[in-house]
Amino acid sequence: MSIRKYIAYLRTVETGSITQAANELGYTQSAVSKMISDLEQDWQVKLLTRNHSGIEISSDGMVLLPTIREIVKDYEDLNFAVSELHGVQSGTLRLGCFTSLAISLLPEILKDFHQTYPNIQIQLMTGEYYEISEWLRRGAIDCGFLAIPASNDFETTPILHDTMVAILPKDHPMADASVFPLEQLPHENFVRLMEIEDYEFNRLLDHYNIHPEVTYDTTSDFALLSMVEAGLGVGIVHSLLIKPGRYRVAALPLNVKQSREIGIAVKKGFLPSTITQLFLQHVVDYTKDMGEITVIRH
Repeated sequence: MSIRKYIAYLRTVETGSITQAANELGYTQSAVSKMISDLEQDWQVKLLTRNHSGIEISSDGMVLLPTIREIVKDYEDLNFAVSELHGVQSGTLRLGCFTSLAISLLPEILKDFHQTYPNIQIQLMTGEYYEISEWLRRGAIDCGFLAIPASNDFETTPILHDTMVAILPKDHPMADASVFPLEQLPHENFVRLMEIEDYEFNRLLDHYNIHPEVTYDTTSDFALLSMVEAGLGVGIVHSLLIKPGRYRVAALPLNVKQSREIGIAVKKGFLPSTITQLFLQHVVDYTKDMGEITVIRH
C-alpha cells in the first residue's frame, strides 16, 4: 500500500479539504480523491462523509486515524534519518503562531533554526489562540505557540512572559509619561482590539472595573497600531507587538502589572516527530535567558 495514499488522506482530514490537501501535496484534487477512494475500496470502509459544509471524517476513519498518523510520522522520521546519513537533515515542520510573536521574536528564532537545519522547510500558520489549539487537535500543525495555561490535551513548555502596555500617538500629552494609568482610559478615545474568544484585554479592564467608551473597534493588530499612529486614540497591546518598532507610537508601561506566559505546545499522547522535537528544543534554548518581554521606549 503506497504511503502517499495515507499522507493524502491524513492531510485531507487535517485540513478539512481535499482541495487544500491537494494544493499542499502538489497533486490535483481528482488525484487525492482517487487515492482516498482506493483506500476505502481496499479496506471496505467509508473514510470520509460529505455534508453541506464540506467533508468530515467518518466513524471508521476516526478509529483508523491514530494508526495512520503513526505510520506517516514513522515514515517522516525515517526520511529524516536517511537525510541525516547523507548530511542533509531535510523535512517539513508545520508551525502555528499568534501575530505578536510571529512579527517579533519568531523570525529570529526561525533564522537561527534555519542556520542549523537549512534543509528543513517551515510552514507557518498564524491565528488566534483558539485557532492554533484547533489546528493542533486536528493535526494540521506539528506544534504551536499558545498562552499558558492552555488546554489540558496539550503538552506545553513555558518559554517567556510578555507584559501588556499602553500605546499612544507620538504627540499625545502623556507620550513622555513614565506609566499610563488605566484610570485614564475613560477620558481617551479608545481603540479596542476585538477578541473573538480569548478576551485577555477585556478581563484586564473588568478586573479593575474600568469601562472606557470604545471609539474604534478592530480585529487587526496592524490596524490598531496604524490607527493609534494616526492619532485616532490610545490602545492596550502586548509588548511583543511593538517590539519591531515599525510604528511611530509611544509605548508606556501600565500602572498595574499584567502579563501573559507564553509556551510552545504539542498534542498530548502523540510522540512528536524528530523534526518537531528538534524545533522544540531549539525554542527552549533560544528563549531560556529572555525572562520577561517589557515595554520598549521609543
